[in-house]
Amino acid sequence: MLGAVALTAAVLPAQANAAPAAPVTAAAAIDPSTPQGTYFPLNPTRILDTREGNGAPKAPLGAGQTLHLQVGGRGGVPAANVSAVVLNLTATGPTSSGYLTVFPTGVARPTVSNLNFTAGWTGANAVTVPLGTGGKIDIYNPAGNISVIADVVGYYATATAPTKGGNYRELIPGRVLDTRDDGDGPVGPFDPVWVSVTIGDGSNDSHVRAFAVNITAVNGTLGGYLTAWNGVGTQPTASTLNFGRNVAVPNFAVVPTAPCDWTGCIGSMIGIYNGSGGNTDIIVDIVGYYDDSTLGGLRFNPITPKRITDTRDAGQHALGPASTTAFPATAVTTENTYSLVTNVTGIDPSNSTYLTLWSGEGTRPVVSNLNLLPHEVRANAAYVGVDNSFKYSVFNPANTVHMALDVTGTFELPVAASSAQAASAVGGQQATGTVHRN
Repeated sequence: MLGAVALTAAVLPAQANAAPAAPVTAAAAIDPSTPQGTYFPLNPTRILDTREGNGAPKAPLGAGQTLHLQVGGRGGVPAANVSAVVLNLTATGPTSSGYLTVFPTGVARPTVSNLNFTAGWTGANAVTVPLGTGGKIDIYNPAGNISVIADVVGYYATATAPTKGGNYRELIPGRVLDTRDDGDGPVGPFDPVWVSVTIGDGSNDSHVRAFAVNITAVNGTLGGYLTAWNGVGTQPTASTLNFGRNVAVPNFAVVPTAPCDWTGCIGSMIGIYNGSGGNTDIIVDIVGYYDDSTLGGLRFNPITPKRITDTRDAGQHALGPASTTAFPATAVTTENTYSLVTNVTGIDPSNSTYLTLWSGEGTRPVVSNLNLLPHEVRANAAYVGVDNSFKYSVFNPANTVHMALDVTGTFELPVAASSAQAASAVGGQQATGTVHRN
């Protein structure tokens, strides 16, 4: 599959998992008549840059420090009626190996990590985090000094929000762009590429407002960054992922869409800009989409970040080669849960490998969530389905690797939804992509 940037970084110490809990009753379910858990996409907007004094003092975040970031009321996020936000978090210039933990202001710091790094590294990861006291989130740095950047890309509404946003609908995970295979070769320096996506038979395409995707930069001839946006006009001044030379670097993203605007194109499009002076191949795997609030589907339920799997724990073991392992998610699920919003961390692989996470039902999708080189620590966000027993599965094709999985929320079927709505919202459809270049 794909390679990855070499990285040996600190990761949170192993901890004993909480005893699995039985799924809670429907009393905790979401009322579909309210806006609770619906999503509002935003074009990426920078709300934090410690290098410039945007959102925090103009200084690196020091060892043992916690940055309190005001999110509500900034970057297109309303000041009230917001339960959680989706950010792209970038770390740059760390003076030592370490990690960042992102959590709601006002709660005890959880034992989770969102971004792992080594000294001098630059990289990004998507973070979904509930808002805390005063519409703020906290970012904790345990060691060294580091500059931190955050771009907000969307938010979820509370039940008291004035309008409804989009429902989330799962797809069979699939690849909709791979410039290694499209006949036109890598994307050139400072060039964009567009991909339009059709869902199933196309009948729902006009209702799509954002895609949930995993974007990977592969074999760049120089280091640089990628920016994903709705493809209209000039790309925003924000990065989706940072990559080095001759490596594969993935990052999960929720990207706003726009109607296609080139001849012969159908479906909804996104654009991806290569902010590098060299060429790079680009891969896009899609796992789901958000509608315009008309189709029905799943709603987001935020939770305080929680680690539910750590294969370093007592009684656990590393993922073996050519193995598929099912893990329980009942510590965070309800009887209406269909997917987890997670951060997956690969730890100390014995050699190069990748991980694929999915519900374990049906045929394993031909996608990757995380790409790893020997003995590194790397994290990536992922939406992961669960089966009827509230378990998720992880495939490791080669070598051995430890894994930790942190959960910041779940996608729930509203309590009044019909079985037909459930069937249409939780997979079964595939997406196809069409590429366009200048």
